[in-house]
Amino acid sequence: MGFLVLAVLAVLTAAATVWLVHMRSAQESDQDATFWYTFAGLCVLAPLTLIPAWKNNMASLALLALAAGSAIAMHMWLRRQRTLATAANDRAKLAATISATSALHQSLVARWSHYELDPAAAIDFPAMSDIRVPETSALIRAVAAAARFQLAEMDTADGAATYRCAVATLAEALVAAEQAAQCPLTTAACQRSSSTGELAS
Repeated sequence: MGFLVLAVLAVLTAAATVWLVHMRSAQESDQDATFWYTFAGLCVLAPLTLIPAWKNNMASLALLALAAGSAIAMHMWLRRQRTLATAANDRAKLAATISATSALHQSLVARWSHYELDPAAAIDFPAMSDIRVPETSALIRAVAAAARFQLAEMDTADGAATYRCAVATLAEALVAAEQAAQCPLTTAACQRSSSTGELAS
């Protein structure tokens, strides 16, 4: 009966020591905490495992084995829990990134569709529908690329990064096309009028 009590205490002490070293030390952000938790655990374990050696060496060795096994098992369990938590955090960050990128993508498509579906906007900015304009042509390609990457697999960081880059390219292309469309003729005409103004000044 006495050995069983000592065995339970040794297992619990070893497991609690490892848990404190892993969890509490990280939470307290104290470099000395790891040492003191380990020291306290050893101070409790030493009498539990060494005192029985006076009467029975095998009992002491058995207690040491149980304590070591308990410590190793707790260490492996905590490491697995930390790995699972890290993976869950990475998945949450990835989902948030994809959601934000998708929302930006939809807003950019809606902004571009305004020039296509609104007759007044189509009349005011005809260059936005003219694929002969280089900026508009680049915009159409960017829209298609972003749509293609949106339908692709995005369950990895690389897939999400590729989609984010495609949406960023779409945003830049849309801004460039809008700036070019401010001239009712063509981009070249805008450039000529701009050059004429610079020469006049």
